[in-house]
Amino acid sequence: MLLAAGRWCARRPKRTVAAWLLLLVSLAAAVGAFGRVTSEAVTIPGSDSQAARDTAGAFADAASGRQPVVLHAPADAAPLTSSGQRRAVEEAARAIEGVDHVVAVTTPYEPAGGGLGADGRTGRLTVELDVGGRDITPETTRAVTDAAAPAARAGIEVTAGGDLAAAEDKGSTGHSEIIGLAAAFVVLALGFGSLVAAGVPLLTGAVGLGVSLCLIGLAGHLMDMPSSGATIAAMIGLGVGIDYTLFCLTRFRELLTAGAGVEDAAARTTAGSGKAVVFAGSAVVAALAGLAFGGLPLLHALALAPGIAVLVAMAATLTLLPAVLSLLGPRLAPEARGDRKARRARERFVRQEPGGRQEPDDRGEPEGACTAAGADRVEAATSVPGPVRPEGPAAGTGTDRRAEPAAGTGVERPGTHAARSRPVGAHPGAGPAPAGWGRIAAFVASRPWRCLLAALALTGVLAVPATQLTYGQLDAGDKAVGTASRTSYDRLADAFGPGANGPLQVVSTLPAPASGPDDARITAVTAALRTTVGVASVGPAQLDASGTHVRWQVTPTTAPSDPDTVALVHRLRDETLPGAGADAGLVTHVGGATAAQADLNERLTARMPLVVGFVLAVAALLLLVAFRSPVVAVKAALMNLVSVGASYGVLTAVFQWGWGAPLVGLEGPVPIPGYVPLLMFAVLFGLAMDYEVFLLSAVRAAYLRDGDNRRAVIAGLAGTGRIITSAALIMVSVFLGYLLSDDPVVKMFGIGLATAVALDATVVRGVLVPSTMVLLGRANWWLPDALDRLLPRLAIEDDGHVDAEPPSPAATGGAPLAGARSAS
Repeated sequence: MLLAAGRWCARRPKRTVAAWLLLLVSLAAAVGAFGRVTSEAVTIPGSDSQAARDTAGAFADAASGRQPVVLHAPADAAPLTSSGQRRAVEEAARAIEGVDHVVAVTTPYEPAGGGLGADGRTGRLTVELDVGGRDITPETTRAVTDAAAPAARAGIEVTAGGDLAAAEDKGSTGHSEIIGLAAAFVVLALGFGSLVAAGVPLLTGAVGLGVSLCLIGLAGHLMDMPSSGATIAAMIGLGVGIDYTLFCLTRFRELLTAGAGVEDAAARTTAGSGKAVVFAGSAVVAALAGLAFGGLPLLHALALAPGIAVLVAMAATLTLLPAVLSLLGPRLAPEARGDRKARRARERFVRQEPGGRQEPDDRGEPEGACTAAGADRVEAATSVPGPVRPEGPAAGTGTDRRAEPAAGTGVERPGTHAARSRPVGAHPGAGPAPAGWGRIAAFVASRPWRCLLAALALTGVLAVPATQLTYGQLDAGDKAVGTASRTSYDRLADAFGPGANGPLQVVSTLPAPASGPDDARITAVTAALRTTVGVASVGPAQLDASGTHVRWQVTPTTAPSDPDTVALVHRLRDETLPGAGADAGLVTHVGGATAAQADLNERLTARMPLVVGFVLAVAALLLLVAFRSPVVAVKAALMNLVSVGASYGVLTAVFQWGWGAPLVGLEGPVPIPGYVPLLMFAVLFGLAMDYEVFLLSAVRAAYLRDGDNRRAVIAGLAGTGRIITSAALIMVSVFLGYLLSDDPVVKMFGIGLATAVALDATVVRGVLVPSTMVLLGRANWWLPDALDRLLPRLAIEDDGHVDAEPPSPAATGGAPLAGARSAS
């Protein structure tokens, strides 16, 4: 199917490219017409905070709640209590009432207003709007602050807070994407030696990114989509989009070099490397789908956004890419390093006679003496190889197997002990010993135990801080200095105490209507709240129209992100409220943003084992189907945990402990929200599967050729090492570009994903996986007969080429290889 799809797109390149561009323009127009909305609302079904939120719906509040506009009189201005300043503030309040969507404004001077600080220099207007947080736009915030011009003219500094500030602080991460694309272009240009070839992954990645972001923006109209969702999706989508194209483009160039036609090369690339892309992308999507077991709409949204990005990247790789390859065609054919060396060598050794005849030069070098330089092309070939017709006599037939492998593969020549004393691939008369990943592959294979233990020690040290990882919650105090959210947060904390930025909402349902706020049942709860340790103040009780629901605003003594505030939430739920209202039949709940975040973290902690187990099982199942080996599948799934654990350790050290925090643009330690490690686990596990699929495809293809596990591991690592590290370098560059974001959550994902990908492509894929596979030997490819009959034969390493054929039974000593038939 992939072969046919690739050939269809390659035969109709202009039509395919036009369809993608039309899709992108149409979606962009839809976003322009309907807008891109986000929401930071946290819904936690079945939690106490959600019950409080649902009960509060009985009150006739504005959709937005009470949003603060902070007023601050600096030292060189009169305090807000002066008559002139009061007139300016009240005039500003009247002007704000005339702004679209504003339904009410309360001044600091009214009993129900925001109040004034002890020094009279800080106060707040409370603004109620007819739109909720997800629909408050930066334009709405600017209209409100502009209307407060009378206060500003009086020397009062006006700063929006709450959802108004969040809307104003919404920034674009376009600079991060540009940096990631620029870094990717540099890596690709150096790797391919061609600006045209380097531009292909960027083109498909950028088109896929544009389509993904438009789809995610429209999805925000259907569900609560956090602002960080689109950023994380862009981060993942751009990285995998470029990576997938890179793998396929490298294979396409190899096929052109081997003499395949443009259309045939594009189709075979889609069938071979495209199949690996499908498996790798499916693993990412399946891992993200595991977040559904978290039981939280927030996780659903955060999984959907990158899931859309990965699916679009897969679709672009399988359809848009073959069309682009067909259009560019021969311009992508490499003049490999070997070709350039051979040409320069001929210029030294061969001269062109006037009649067009070539003769040896004075040094007597024979014609074509340097054609062996073309072997360098083999070393440069780093994509996942498809099945190749075995060269020469099969192993195990008794025939001499000393025919040397291609230069640069790092495959050891078997048969003699002396061969082991020379560099791998070297023999009398051979070219230079293999370098780079070929040498690394041979080194790991010759010292598997030492390499395994050293790699485990390194990743173990990095993972140690993860044992101290605790879930916390961010607040506006963790925003960048100078943002509206941070400025309003600091001024309210200085004037009214840190708890003013995160009040709790206590809501009770009465069995019978109350006579009024002085009802004994209500006053008992009010008194109990005021005497609770950790409570700074309690607002007056408010009754709804029916008199059966009552609520209090409780201001803690500590900041929203302080663990003591979470302790207060539990104290109110477990001790204060049951004792104060149980006898009267009150059903009471504690809500508010801080309580909701506490419930979120607890839910995530409880669901984490289920999510991890699901992702592990799905990953192992996909690998089992792809490579038909239970040992390889289980080992790969467990190995992926190594890079995840190390990234958790780095995340803990940098953010929770604050090690090097200023280097990433933070003032010091910040809490790590519970959904960050969980979402990182799913994403990292999926991304790690990308490299696992490409590496194991190469190893399995080599094993199917000659049945030698050790040689197959060396050949697979040598053949894919450079392309995997290049792809990882691109992805790391993309992720690190997001450190420029002001959002600490985005920084967390940038650091965590970059660390994991870097370790996965080098330590895990370059040392741990090959060393364990060498140690396991033929057990890697063991497959029970019953399972062999159940599993489909997908031949992930097959590109549909007619020359592909399975190895002879002699290659395995007379026993058929597990899955060998799938290569046919």
